[in-house]
Amino acid sequence: MLADRSALPVLVVGGGVGGVCTALALGRQGRRVRLLEQANQIGAIGYGVQIGPNVLPMLERLGLAQAVLAKAYLPSEILLYELNTGEKLIEIPLRTPQFGRRYANSPYMAIHRVDFHELLLAACRAHPNIDLNQSTTVVAYRNAYDSVTAVTEDGRAIEGCALIAADGLRSRLRAQMHPQDKPRETGYVAHRTILPMERAPEPARRRNGVTMWTGPGFHVIYYPLRDRSELNVVVVVKLAPEMGSGGEAHREYLTRIMRCAQPEARDVIAAVNLARSWTISDRNPVRRWADGRVVLLGDAAHATLQSLAQGAGMAIEDAVCLAELLRQVDGDEYPAAFQRFESMRLRRTARVQLESRALWEMFHCADIDAEVRTAAYRARSKEDFYRCLDWLWTAITPA
Repeated sequence: MLADRSALPVLVVGGGVGGVCTALALGRQGRRVRLLEQANQIGAIGYGVQIGPNVLPMLERLGLAQAVLAKAYLPSEILLYELNTGEKLIEIPLRTPQFGRRYANSPYMAIHRVDFHELLLAACRAHPNIDLNQSTTVVAYRNAYDSVTAVTEDGRAIEGCALIAADGLRSRLRAQMHPQDKPRETGYVAHRTILPMERAPEPARRRNGVTMWTGPGFHVIYYPLRDRSELNVVVVVKLAPEMGSGGEAHREYLTRIMRCAQPEARDVIAAVNLARSWTISDRNPVRRWADGRVVLLGDAAHATLQSLAQGAGMAIEDAVCLAELLRQVDGDEYPAAFQRFESMRLRRTARVQLESRALWEMFHCADIDAEVRTAAYRARSKEDFYRCLDWLWTAITPA
């Protein structure tokens, strides 16, 4: 019976960064991989993504480091300002010799998500053993001793030797594994816009790094993309209970924020398209990622807030780490390998989740909390900020 199952593919559910990187990592090993994506096209929402220096060594293992570097923009620093006073709270240089020595010459990158996804997909398509399937919505799984079945919304049963659930924040397969577990809603929404650089406010055009302005229940962040031809802008705002993200009360609230904001931030906010918004949620850390021949990966396992800009980074690390563990796996060894994967990744990803929450509160606090936050940041040197990030930005050993 096992011999009949030896040719079954590994099923990867979800065509986001984590799923496509996993398919590529396994495909490069010569494994048969079948990626199942619910959308009618495997792609990405067209906005920017930040990639920390811990990620480039993972991209090297995927054979993509140079291709990504060619498409990426390398910010000169990360800057955080107080929205109303203009006081600089954080400055982290990103292109100095000290930064290079500290992080093994791996840069901090910003890349258009569509450009990044196209590179990943092109690499997958170069491997005939990777089968990319669109319009396939997986709603459940069924474990067997020597195989696993993905059940689709339209009633199909797709069999594989293992299943990797990279189906995102609202993962249906995580819901099967943890029926009582739900995403944690923050009460914040994001408005995203990409501006042609010539249409961006003049002070923002002069910026070479990642710039963020923060205030009570609010922040705006922006940085260049595509050889500085575009400016990626994200406005994040907490909704009052009576507000809808597109209602008049919401617009009036943003108008009040803009009246109080520093001119540069105010002008950037005024250029943002507020017609579309995304709710912001994360997940609580959870211990059980594996169920037999099924394992969670990326946001399905450890969705995080954007505070540390590591959602994509953690998914890419996951993909490479899991592939390294599976390099020698065959037959009935998948369940044990998946449990080892959880043990390897749990504490690091949970720390990202929990520290991102703590930073989120620090960024958006008010009154005395904000005064204490600002005083603490004033006392920190650039070296202090590096030390706070060393655990995250130092490249890991995959296995």
